[in-house]
Order: sequence, then C-alpha cells, then structure tokens
Amino acid sequence: MFYEKQKFNQWWIWTMLLITVLAIAYGILSGKADPTERYGLLISITLVSIISVLLYFTNLETRMDEHGITLRFFPFQRVYYYVKWEELQYIQVRKYKAIKEFGGWGIRFNFAGEKAYTIRGNEGLQLILKSGKKFLIGTQDSKSMIAFLEKLNLAQLQQPDLQ
Repeated sequence: MFYEKQKFNQWWIWTMLLITVLAIAYGILSGKADPTERYGLLISITLVSIISVLLYFTNLETRMDEHGITLRFFPFQRVYYYVKWEELQYIQVRKYKAIKEFGGWGIRFNFAGEKAYTIRGNEGLQLILKSGKKFLIGTQDSKSMIAFLEKLNLAQLQQPDLQ
C-alpha cells in the first residue's frame, strides 16, 4: 500500500501570513487609524486569521492499494474520491508546472478540462479515466509512488490509447 498526507507547510506561506498579521496589528494598535479604518483592519485581521486556520488544517491524502486510488483534499472534500484501477486508461508519474498548467496549487482546473489536487512541488500522478476525465494528484514522494505502481504491474497503462 502507498499512503501520503501532504500539508501546506512551506515556510514562505507562513512568513507572508505572519507579516500580514503583524502589519494589520500595528495599524490597529498604533492608534493612528481613525475608527472607520480600525474597523476595516479588524475585518482584515479576522479574514487573515480564518485563512491561516484553514491552511493549517488543509491536507491532501492519497492512498493506493491493489484495488485503486483513494484521495481527499480536506476540508474541501469530506468524502474520499475513489478510482478503481479498471477505470483507468492512462497513469503516469510526471513533472508539472502548477502555475503554468493550473494557475497554482489547491484544487484547480485548467482550460484543457483537467483537475489537479496539489499542495506543493512539481511532481504528480497523471490519471486519465476511460470516461475521459483527466486529473493530476500532486506528490512529494514520487519514488515510493512509482515503486508501488511497478509492484502492481501497471505498465500497460503507461502509454495512452490513441485509437
């Protein structure tokens, strides 16, 4: 079995949020803002705090076993998404460019009709279902993922069916 749980733990995200909170807190505590501005600053610090808590609890869980792939992007997906190996037409671990291909990280869509579940990095599991659905699952452990897929002998799914 392959299991991976990813979180938004990039230092630069938390540094940006901390700087934002400190700047807003300074604006509130300095006494230079009039009451209307302080009200806006309080709303701002509340929103940044909510975003921070949401990012802290956000995670991408990926499980693979002999039956298929299960994934969940919590808290945006409460129910696990499950794909049986038999439903796949194509599967491959590949490099991707999150900003160029999907406009960033998270649950993202692009103009090609692909859906991406990513937290960070540039490696992911590309899936094309027999139904035509396409999606990418980001990974920080591509070597273990590849080893597990090789163990399952999914080589027949490495080349897309061009018929």
